[in-house]
Amino acid sequence: MASCSSITSVDLQAQVPSCVNRGISSTSNRGHQCQMFLGKMRKFGLGNPTSGVSFLSSFQGTSLGNVCHRHRKHQRKSKVLRAKSSQKTSLKDDKNQPEFEQQRTESGRDIHSSIDRRQLLISSFTAAGLPLISNQSLAAPIQPPDLTQCQKAALPPGAKSVNCCLPEPTKVIDFQFDSSLPMRVRKAAHLVDAAYIKKYNQAYELLRNLPDNDPRKFSQQASVHCAFCDSAFLQPNTNDFLEIHNSWLFFPWHRWYLYFHERILAKMLNDDTFALPFWNWDNQSVASPLPNVLPAVFIENPSLLDKLRDPLHQPPTLVDLSYSGQDEGLDPTSQRAANNNLMYQQVVSGAKTPSLFFGQAYRAGDANAPGPGTVENAPHGTVHVWTGDSSQPNYEDMGALYSAASDPIFFAHHANVDRLWTVWKSLGGRRKDITDPDWLNAEFVFYDENASLVKVKVGDALSIDKLSYTYQNVGNPWIAVNSSPLSKSSSVAGTKPVSSNGVASPATAEATLLEEIEEFGEEVEGKFKKLEGSFRSKVKRPVKDLFRKLKSQITDEELEEVLVIQGVEVPSDKISKFDVFINLPDADDKTPLNIPEFAGSFVNVPHLGMGPGMNRKATLRIGIGDKLEQLGIKDLSDVIVTLVPKGKGKDVPIVIKGIKIEYD
Repeated sequence: MASCSSITSVDLQAQVPSCVNRGISSTSNRGHQCQMFLGKMRKFGLGNPTSGVSFLSSFQGTSLGNVCHRHRKHQRKSKVLRAKSSQKTSLKDDKNQPEFEQQRTESGRDIHSSIDRRQLLISSFTAAGLPLISNQSLAAPIQPPDLTQCQKAALPPGAKSVNCCLPEPTKVIDFQFDSSLPMRVRKAAHLVDAAYIKKYNQAYELLRNLPDNDPRKFSQQASVHCAFCDSAFLQPNTNDFLEIHNSWLFFPWHRWYLYFHERILAKMLNDDTFALPFWNWDNQSVASPLPNVLPAVFIENPSLLDKLRDPLHQPPTLVDLSYSGQDEGLDPTSQRAANNNLMYQQVVSGAKTPSLFFGQAYRAGDANAPGPGTVENAPHGTVHVWTGDSSQPNYEDMGALYSAASDPIFFAHHANVDRLWTVWKSLGGRRKDITDPDWLNAEFVFYDENASLVKVKVGDALSIDKLSYTYQNVGNPWIAVNSSPLSKSSSVAGTKPVSSNGVASPATAEATLLEEIEEFGEEVEGKFKKLEGSFRSKVKRPVKDLFRKLKSQITDEELEEVLVIQGVEVPSDKISKFDVFINLPDADDKTPLNIPEFAGSFVNVPHLGMGPGMNRKATLRIGIGDKLEQLGIKDLSDVIVTLVPKGKGKDVPIVIKGIKIEYD
């Protein structure tokens, strides 16, 4: 298995038979590359996949450029043969977008049609005898789209007619750090003073009054989020939609978005010290003014007010960080406890590795963004939906991604999400930025304060010091909310401990309960489960011998056990949510979340562009190492996982295709 899952500079001719004969590690990037390589050999008729000889000989003595040329030739040929090609529609002169066609395939936009270019290139380079000196040499980072090739955004049913396309640029310039900028301090929105509020309101007045074709105008700024979240752009040279949610791009793309929006506001005011505020909804303080309600600054000032907010969620109603589209009716004390537990789980306990926090890898040529990080699911997604108007078809404005940035509070919401990135890195351990070159070299484009289009890289967004801003220190008491372990459950000979109702403490149950609960198992073709209510499954933990082997590669403290919900599929245009519990088989939609058995949530904020048939497809990954320790069940060979659709999630089809545990 090791030879297949760790392909680097080893001769591929020797590797191919090993991949075929010994199997593929589905959780390994290199194993996935090996698997994809075999598929590409068959796809392009490049020889016997059990030997790879024909494929190797076809590239004998070629240069890197020729390898790339051969790949592009195959790619162009594949595009010609597609039954449905992409129909690109320029909207540069069309400000009246017609009603969205619900069936994506009817418009000829076939999301299945792309080639995974990265996997083919990796295989081609190795086959040609080119040494894999580093990942950088084979990198396939996401590239910015051509803004002149904008298409109709894929808006959800009932959405208001909008044109999300941006003004066409005359040129693109590379981003340069501006060392002359003063250090700006982003303050908590509930603590800003009257002088700041006056400036803030004035900046948005000026922004709203700019000419319609100015990319800095507020409506154009809102269109940026719509265009990049709802399939207005394809990845360059592919038929794959560019998506900046549901993957490791989420945090850096939104950091750049806020950075340039903030610089534009400062330009309007001619004040380089101006900084956006952040909505401190994670702060459960009872002191006045309350931090975790809609801040007054967004209610009392006309340029910062948005009419499409939920009237039931006005102050003093506390933000529900686990909101599912329906109010739970919790008293303030219980709501604060649930919010604190959610924050601890999503930022501290369940996000101990970069892939858990940021989300999964998304590279050039990937057909779908594969899965979000913990914070992107909740509280990010839940606060979006909580803020939007529940009387609107898609909880506009904040509750749907195409319209979310039309509400000025969007930028304060995302400023707090951005702040959590800095908080997370301060917690230590493996909580560090991703080092994969495909992440660091991913590029985006934004209009700056001078209305110039600027190209930026993820790698330049990692230090807020270099970007000349910081955050007011407001404390994060939720970091320690669950730091004390609960009393551990006893393990009786011949039984396996599981939680009972789990509200007060973990308990023990007879082994027969485990035997009564079936194991759903890992994803296999043709198998799926529709969540029509609470669903529970026994899940085997990896064999301890394998665990020990993994420990030899990473220190004990760094290895994280991860629960993986595979093949999650939900309608992209519907609010949906399900919660995950560990060893709580009786969990249902009334089970509170301020208990140790709660492990995490999956949340969908309405938008399209996430997959075929307007369905979002994703994998949910949750770190559970601390959770097993907390529940006193870290030595069990099996655990019970319960999935509970909540709120609006009970009314929409949610499908899963597998459940497993792996190590990260």
